[in-house]
Formats: sequence, structure tokens, C-alpha cells
Amino acid sequence: MITAVQAQRRYLLLTGLRWSATGLILPVQVLLYAVRGIDLPTIGLLMALYSGLVVVLELPTGGLADQLGRRRTMLIASVFLVTTPLIAAFAQVWWHFAVAAVSSAIGRALGSGPVEAWYVDTVRAADPTAPLRRGISWGWAVECVGLGGAAIVGGAIPQAFRGLPDDGLITPISVPALAAAGVAAVSLAAHAALMKEPPRPAAVNLRAVFRAVPAQISFGVRLAAADPVIRLLVLRTAAFGLAINTLETLSPLQFANLLGGAERGAAAYGLLAAGAFLGTAAGAASAPALCRVGRSAPLSVAAVCTGLSTVALGAIALAAAGIGGFALAAVAYLGAYVLSGPSGPLAAEALHERVSERERATLVSVMSLGQQLGGFVGALAISRLAASAGYVYGWLAAAVALAGAAFVTLRAGRLGRAVPGALSTVSTLR
Repeated sequence: MITAVQAQRRYLLLTGLRWSATGLILPVQVLLYAVRGIDLPTIGLLMALYSGLVVVLELPTGGLADQLGRRRTMLIASVFLVTTPLIAAFAQVWWHFAVAAVSSAIGRALGSGPVEAWYVDTVRAADPTAPLRRGISWGWAVECVGLGGAAIVGGAIPQAFRGLPDDGLITPISVPALAAAGVAAVSLAAHAALMKEPPRPAAVNLRAVFRAVPAQISFGVRLAAADPVIRLLVLRTAAFGLAINTLETLSPLQFANLLGGAERGAAAYGLLAAGAFLGTAAGAASAPALCRVGRSAPLSVAAVCTGLSTVALGAIALAAAGIGGFALAAVAYLGAYVLSGPSGPLAAEALHERVSERERATLVSVMSLGQQLGGFVGALAISRLAASAGYVYGWLAAAVALAGAAFVTLRAGRLGRAVPGALSTVSTLR
């Protein structure tokens, strides 16, 4: 049997590999669209396609992980996570990027919950009393370190390949996508070797598995609806998803405009994204310590940190309006991520404490669904708002959403102390 310490080490390694592949392509993703002649509204539609598909697939794939197994589901996801950057690297027109968006959505939906659910299940099997906060917080920190470190490399790669033609099959901006595919392949192999589960039937009755998925989804949704804390956590995640989508869409374009070119923008955004993710990692790792300050309730800490992130988005809006320039935008961008660092793992811990093993992956997918719905709205609405009225209005809309996230997180914390978990009503829901 895997011990709790071994499970944590494997969880951290797998998380780092998984998100390093994403980090490599992150600084150039939007710029890759731009150098292929894709305009901002179309970029928004492509991101909406991705988010919309994840929304559609999120719950079925979460239910599949609870039925088929975390390991098998994650290996299927990893195949798509290798394929996606390969398609993006060679994409020339909008529909090529649409195919990449579809592949990415399938990989994201399949991979959104299995590893974290596997970690919690494995730890609880080894020691039912083992605390989760440290492992989950470190997992989020490692995710951010992987994203940040890889973003530095991904942002620097185009400068190293400046000799490639800007209009060729492979351009300086597309090389990081090829590197991402290589790292994703290593990640696939690592998941195959390290994610060990209790024995399952070698020959899986796929028809029976897929027949069981709708019932699993229905149960997970009803459980989320029955628990007021989980309902508020889903709302918080949706608002947070909108804000993150805005940061990922508008920041590289705004920095490129401020610095006078896509390649300079990619290098700057790569460094800033790395700093942001490393700062988020520090924030996530500090979550247990922050909760010990005055013995603060975890969701109260998450609410305060989210509220402070709102101020940072407001400062980016000022930079977009011409106040402070690149310096203010860069500092505020970093601040938005650093301040939001503790809130994610604390919200995840609150969810895991209210669900059991048999529906854990489904409920993680419900949370991810909320984030993707928020991202979907942001991709459609914020991109068009920024294109028509200016970046400043896009940032202000995201700040309002993040303020709402802080409010519902605070409310969830208060309800969590007053209302028992929905696990007490599991039997009636079934």
C-alpha cells in the first residue's frame, strides 16, 4: 500500500509535470493566434469554444473518473494533452485552432479531477485522520511553480529562434508549443508509472461504465445543490474563472501594445507569468500559516485574499486607461496572482471535507465546471467588451466579478460553521 507521504510526493511530481507542459505554451498562446492573423473577437470565440466544450464535458468526465478509475481517466486525458500543442504548433487558420481547442477541452475535462481525487483517496486509505490542507496547498504551489518556471522558458524560446520566418510553418512563437508536447509526453509516462489504484477488473465493461455515468452525475449535482456551502463555492469558482480568463486574454495583448511588438510582449509576459505563478505558489504554500494567524477560518482567509486581488485588477484598469503605464500594469498583474494564491487550496479543502470517495471526482468536476462557465462568459463577453469599448472596461468587469467571489466565499465560510455537510444526507439523495 502507498503511504500518505508517498502519495503526497507522487501527487506533487505528477502535478508539476502536468502543468509544466501548459506553462511552456502559456506566454505565446494568444500571440500565436495573433501572428496567424486571428483577430481579438475570433480569439474570444475560440476560447469560448474551448470553455463551452469543457462545460459540456466536465460532469460526464468527472463521473467517468468515479466509475472507470482515476488512473485510466488521467491516461486518456494525457493523450489529448500531448496532441493539443502539436496541433497548435502547426495551425495556420482559425479552424486549425478550433481543432486544437476541441482537443484541449477534452484533455482538460478528463484531467480536471482525477489526480487530486486520487491523492485524497490514497491518503485517506492510508490514514483516515491525515490532514489534507498541507498536501493540497503544496499541490497548488507546485502547479504554480511548474507553470511559472515553464513560462519563463516558453517566453524566452521565441527570442532564441528569431531566425525562423514569421510566416512559415514553424515560427518563433510556435516553437514553445512543440516543447510543450514533449513535456506532455513525459507527463503521460509518469502518470502511467506512478498512479497506483486498488485492483480493478482488467476487462472493463465500458457499456456498464457509461450507463452508470448519468446516475453519478445526477447524484453529484444533487449533492452540490443540497449543500449550501458547495453551492457558494461553485459560484465563487465561476466568478474566479471569469477573472482568470480576463487576465489570460487581455494581459499578453496589453503588454505587447505597451512594449511595441509580439516578440517583446511574449518575453515580458513569460517573465511576468512566471513571477505571477511563483508568487501564487508562495501564496498557496502559505495558506496553512495564514489560517494559524489568529486561528482564522480557512474560507475567511480565502475571502480576504480574493478581495485584495480585486484591488489589483482595478490597478490594471488604471494602467489600461493610460495611468502608470507598463510598470503599474506589471506590478498589479503580479499582485493579482500573489494575493489570490491562498484562496484556491482553501476552497478545495472545504470541498473535500464535505464529500466522500465515491463522488469526490464528480464534485471536483462540478467545481471545475463552475470555473469553465465563468471562463466561457469571460471569453465571449469580456473579449467583445474590450475590443469595442477598450481594455479598461474589460478589467473593471473582471474586478466586479472577483469582488463577488470574495463575498460568496465569506458567506460560505459562515455557513460551513453553521450547517452540517451534505454527507449527512447522502443516503436520502441516492
